[in-house]
Amino acid sequence: MPLRKVLTIIIFTFHLIPLNAKSPYELKFIQNVSQTNLQQTVRDLVKIGNRLGGTKSGDKSARYIYRKFLLYGYKPVIVEEPEKLTYAHKNWKLKVLKPKKLSGLIKNEWLAGFSPSAICDTARLVFVDNIKEVEEDSIRGNAVLFERHLTEEDYEKFGEINVKCILNYRAGVPTASSDCAIISTLKESANNPMPVFNVPANTGERLKSELEKGKEIIIQYSAVTDIKPGSPKTVIATLQGKSEDYYIVCAHGDSDSGGPGADDNASGVSAVLEIARIFKLLVDSRRLTQPNFSIKFIIWGSECYSSSNFVKKNANELNQILGVINIDEVGIGKGRNCIYFEGNDISYNKELLEVFQEVGENYAGKKGFWKEATTCPNLQAIESRSLINLLRELLGGTQLQGSTDSYVFLPKYQSELGVPKVEIPTITVFTAAWNKPRSMLQTQGWVSRAWNGNPDSVIIDYSPFYHSSLDIPLFTTDKEPANMVWAVNAVGISLIRLLWQ
Repeated sequence: MPLRKVLTIIIFTFHLIPLNAKSPYELKFIQNVSQTNLQQTVRDLVKIGNRLGGTKSGDKSARYIYRKFLLYGYKPVIVEEPEKLTYAHKNWKLKVLKPKKLSGLIKNEWLAGFSPSAICDTARLVFVDNIKEVEEDSIRGNAVLFERHLTEEDYEKFGEINVKCILNYRAGVPTASSDCAIISTLKESANNPMPVFNVPANTGERLKSELEKGKEIIIQYSAVTDIKPGSPKTVIATLQGKSEDYYIVCAHGDSDSGGPGADDNASGVSAVLEIARIFKLLVDSRRLTQPNFSIKFIIWGSECYSSSNFVKKNANELNQILGVINIDEVGIGKGRNCIYFEGNDISYNKELLEVFQEVGENYAGKKGFWKEATTCPNLQAIESRSLINLLRELLGGTQLQGSTDSYVFLPKYQSELGVPKVEIPTITVFTAAWNKPRSMLQTQGWVSRAWNGNPDSVIIDYSPFYHSSLDIPLFTTDKEPANMVWAVNAVGISLIRLLWQ
């Protein structure tokens, strides 16, 4: 072969290989990541429904995940957990009957979690700005348009007044899509008095404008829901290592908002399945040796509830867990091309996060990889949420925004669950959180060479469709599928450095 052709082949091959890959194992892993697989898995999961633990769609999702693990060569198990109250929305209807010009206005609405069933009925729509100042007789027996976060106290008051139903929307979030409904969840109860329909901000503003002009609006509505106890199903598959000590790679399988949940969190489930597929393929084909430690791939049936049950059930072997790597919301990132590794404010996460940060720095800017990567503090620091609130989730209460399943492995929550305190390195990998960008101070001593912003702070990227009716593949995971590829590569390469080197 002429020397010129040999040089051409060598140069071409060199450009396909990331310059900072530490081993051939990393290259083998990277070469087997399938964006097509990742996207298709998300589509399949969203088609199943909202996949809430203890519901028919949750059970169907667990069976789907179980079959995937079987297909990849694992011997998965489905863990049936204690019953908790859950809900399934079978169908609903919401439309404007009068004036006719608004008959097609309401689109992309979504029923709030734990909304009760309601027979088909009509009602006059009334705008309420402040329930404490409203004349009760003016809204009794009517439907209410409410423009802010609906608190439990607000909802109970509307119920006492005998409001027929509530149309709820949230304006004033410029980075959230105004075409989608931000989904809320009511008090966990089978006895809530009336349904709440979440409507998009642009729909709510149009209805409000018409009402302020003195126009009469008549709506028609109905809801068929099923609120009853059900058992979440968690699926576990194990890649056996030379040691019984293990890492957990996990994601919550439910859409905790009760919506379509493509980004949150079918994207995380898809990433876990893809990582599991590649490692099993490489080990079985002897392109990878048996890992030094085992890996448990876990898809939780009901986020914090399921992970807390795992902690309680495995209380005597918590010291065998070498680390928890949680993948949550890796399907979009509107403002930056960044991958985040959460938890650098926890001292015993240091060694694990240093591996992830090194991977982030090694591959930043390479073709097919993230442009930025950084560790960050625990996101609960932004939420300022109390221990009591998180415990409501752990014990089966209403899911609150801002938590994720890996938090229950932290010692302060272990003690509340009545298990021995064990310092388990616990991190979350994500590409976006919430529906607006947020800034937080970087933990002292942590600076990433792959972060292009102020080194003293971290800007958390966002999704315009967070916890919304349009968190669907079209607007998230199919729009930015590379984000899932980043997550798979970041976790896979980090695991290679932790378990094979």
